[in-house]
Amino acid sequence: MFNLLITLAVGILIGWNFNSFYAALSSPNIIKNKIEKATSQDNEISERLTNDTFIDSKDDTKPQEIISIKKESVGMGKAYEEDSFYTLLHNDLFSDAMALYMDANDKELITYRSTLEEYFKERSATNTDESIRQMNEYIELEPNNKNIKLLLVKSHKSLSQYKEALEILFELLENASSTDNDMLNRNIMATSQAYIKELKSDKNFRELVNFLENQIEYGHNSSFYNLALAEHLMVIQEYDAAIKILKELEFDESYEEKAKSLLEEIEKESGNKKEYTHKLPLTKNGDHFTVEVNIDDTPLTLLLDTGASLTMVNEDKLSLSKIINDNLTLKTAGGDIVAQLQEAESFTIGDIELKKFQVTTSPFNQKDADGLLGMNFFKKFKFKIDQEEGMLYLSAK
Repeated sequence: MFNLLITLAVGILIGWNFNSFYAALSSPNIIKNKIEKATSQDNEISERLTNDTFIDSKDDTKPQEIISIKKESVGMGKAYEEDSFYTLLHNDLFSDAMALYMDANDKELITYRSTLEEYFKERSATNTDESIRQMNEYIELEPNNKNIKLLLVKSHKSLSQYKEALEILFELLENASSTDNDMLNRNIMATSQAYIKELKSDKNFRELVNFLENQIEYGHNSSFYNLALAEHLMVIQEYDAAIKILKELEFDESYEEKAKSLLEEIEKESGNKKEYTHKLPLTKNGDHFTVEVNIDDTPLTLLLDTGASLTMVNEDKLSLSKIINDNLTLKTAGGDIVAQLQEAESFTIGDIELKKFQVTTSPFNQKDADGLLGMNFFKKFKFKIDQEEGMLYLSAK
C-alpha cells in the first residue's frame, strides 16, 4: 500500500511538470489578444489609406509603399502628421491636406506653411493653372499670408494675367508696412508696364483707356499713368487732350523731361498736320521704305523711289486691260529694260484715290516688294518722307 501511494504521488508530480512545460511553450491569451488587435489595427490603417487616400492618386507611387511609410510613422506624433500633410499634397489630395491644415495646432502650422510655400513654387513651374486654383483655395483660409499672395502674383504674370496680378498687388499695398511698400510699388509699376504694352499690342484701346483712367482716379502713382494716357492720346491724334495732361506733368520732377519731349513732338506733329493733309505709315525695308497701295483693287507693296520717273509694277502681279505702249524702253541702274505702259482706272494709297493713273509693268524680282512708286505719283503732291518717324506726309498741290 505504501508503495502504491508513492507511485501515485510521483505520477501527479510528473503530470504537473508536463503541464507547466506546455504552458510555457504556448502564448498567453493576453499576448495573443494584443497581437490580434495590432494586426487588426494594421489592416484597418492599410484599408483606410488605400481606399480613402490613394485610390484616386495620379502619382506613380505605389499605395503599398505609401502605406509602409505611414505604418512606420504610426505613434511618431508630430513627425507622422508632417509626413501625412506632405504626402497628401504630393498625391494631388490638396483639399484633404487643407482639412488637416485646419485642424493643426500653432506649432504644426509653422511647418505646414513652409511646406506649402515650397509646394506652390514647385507646382507653379509644372502646372501653373492648377497652382493658381490651389493658392486661391488656401488664401480663403489664410487671407493674410503675404508670401503666398506674392507667389500667386508671379504665377498670374507668367500667364500674362496682369489685371489679376495687379488686383492682388493693390490689395497688399493697402495694408503694407513701410518695409514692403517700396517692393510692392516696384512690382506694381513693372506689372502695369507689361499690361499697358500687351493692351497696345492687342490694339485693345478701350480697355487701355479704362485701365489708365481707373489708376489715375485711384491716385496711386498717377503721374506714371497720366503719362501713359498722354502717349496714347498722341497715337490717336487727340493732341489737345494730350497737351493738357503733359502741361501738368511739366512740374513733376520724375516726368518733367519726358513731358517736355512729348510736347515738342506734338508741336512738330501739329505743324505737319497744318502743312500736310495726309499722313501715311511706311514700312522699313533694308535701306528703303515701302507703302501699301491698291491698283484696280489689286493690293500691292511698292518701294518709294523718287529717282524713278514712272511707277513700275511686276508684270506677274498686275495685268491691266488698257495698254498705252507695249514696247517702252526704261533706263535703270542695271541697264535698259523693255516694259509696257498701262493705265489703271483707280490708284489708291491711304485715303487718296487717283483716276486714270499710268504704271509700267515689267519683270521685277525683289523680296518684300512688288514694284516702285515713282515720281509720276509724287509730282502730284507736296510731300515729305520722315525717315525717323516712318511716315509719308502728302498735301495736294
